[in-house]
Amino acid sequence: MRLWDKISRGEVYFIAEMSANHGGKLENALEIVQAAKEAGADCLKIQTYTADTMTINSTTKWFKIKGGLWDGYNLYQLYEDAYTPWEWQRAIKEKCDELEIDFISTPFDVTAVDFLEGLECEAYKIASFELVDIPLIEYVASKGKPIIISCGMGSVEEIQDAVEACKRMGNEMVILLKCCSSYPADWKDMNLSTIQDMKKRFGVSIGLSDHSMGSLAAVVGASQGACVVEKHFCLSREIKTCDSEFSMEPEEFATMIKEVNAAKAIIGEVSYDLNSNEKQSMVFRRSLFVVKDIKKGEPFTTENIKVIRPGYGILPKYRESVLNMKAKKNIMAGTPLTFELCEEESIVFLTNNENTTMLYEWLCNREEYVIHFKEKISLEIIKAIKPKFIISFNYKHIIDEDIIEYMGNRIINLHISYLPYNRGCSPNYFSFIEDTPKGVTIHRIEKGLDTGAILCQKEVFFDENKETFSTSYNKLMNEIYELFKENWYDIKCNKINEMPQPDNGTYHTKQQMQTIYDKCPFSWSEVIAEYKKRCIESEK
Repeated sequence: MRLWDKISRGEVYFIAEMSANHGGKLENALEIVQAAKEAGADCLKIQTYTADTMTINSTTKWFKIKGGLWDGYNLYQLYEDAYTPWEWQRAIKEKCDELEIDFISTPFDVTAVDFLEGLECEAYKIASFELVDIPLIEYVASKGKPIIISCGMGSVEEIQDAVEACKRMGNEMVILLKCCSSYPADWKDMNLSTIQDMKKRFGVSIGLSDHSMGSLAAVVGASQGACVVEKHFCLSREIKTCDSEFSMEPEEFATMIKEVNAAKAIIGEVSYDLNSNEKQSMVFRRSLFVVKDIKKGEPFTTENIKVIRPGYGILPKYRESVLNMKAKKNIMAGTPLTFELCEEESIVFLTNNENTTMLYEWLCNREEYVIHFKEKISLEIIKAIKPKFIISFNYKHIIDEDIIEYMGNRIINLHISYLPYNRGCSPNYFSFIEDTPKGVTIHRIEKGLDTGAILCQKEVFFDENKETFSTSYNKLMNEIYELFKENWYDIKCNKINEMPQPDNGTYHTKQQMQTIYDKCPFSWSEVIAEYKKRCIESEK
């Protein structure tokens, strides 16, 4: 595959997107491959889905398209008309191989990924509307192949979520495409100077998925540093398809390639705001929908909810949290799932670490209604589900002040240090280095990191000549489990005499830890006393 070779040489990689332009005929599809090769494309791209893997066949108002090229369709009808039959795709791949043009596809669910793996697809594309489908992106990234992600309608946070999902799966071969998800796109909405900002923000290669007419925007995108240019490609716009109106004909595509380094204009402004057309397109994203009738009090399961288009429901990144919840009332299939439809009065358990599983399971086994959130929560979510309590334990996100104000004294944090010493990160590390008291604390969350009133705490003692940083951490984790279990009833019932923290104490950041590590690197398996001795010697 020539993708990385061209990028490493500073050249632009050109993708010809077939999409629905085969017009329902395999012979057209194969002719498009031939025409793309002759026009100079590096790659022919298709899409792999069926109407059933994209959405459900519903005529409710949420599935109707209003305005634009596809006015009057429901989503299911559009995808039935536009899809590329799976039985054609091996032939298309073989034609690409014969002509020595790369073949990639956009999968829209895991079955499509598995099918494309059988075709030995060498790279994958994620469509803009699937940018928020983090479970799909993780599955694609796990295949260890280049993954090109369009970012139309994407906020900074959503794009970062997608990049992090790839990296979690050990896949660093990520290319993001600046994209304006309007069909066709208007030049004034494209803001191609965002390409350079994306490079700085996300630290990966950036390209352009261009839905505007002509080649000028693609050329400007390349001048802004785009390493990939993707354009919809057709034999002729006279052959009417769902995509033909904003597709490029072979001669135009060839002209674009020749002119790609010529233009210096249409730079625009850095922008992640949605234009009016994109705001309308937001509804066609994926979200959580009820796909089987659910009765009041029934749990949400992988059988009765699904991540599909359109985007009226909860974002897919909250799927795992929703699977801990129950229905507030009877819900009909085809209804977008919102947090307002989830049963209230839960205990919200915030954690990003697997080492907190035991405590979560302990709460569940007490027949508490517990919801586990790994993703960052918002006040909007909290107001919808109205939790009676929030527990934070090894949670990487700072809880917003508006949530703290809304919940009052009903948020606690489990902290493996003896407050007020060592607020912040790596509690057992700094407490040993600085010889401050060691222990565990449960405190209320108030404005100011780890400064809320103490509900209960326990000092823990260690033999530094025997303990390692790792064993001391495990010991502290066991102690916080026991402290929580002993005091949970009184905490929940507000029967604890809380104690304000004294003004003195310490606070540490990850940067402080990195500074110490740079001076004297340590291992979590190292005996504490031996490490401290090395630190003293390194200062001499």
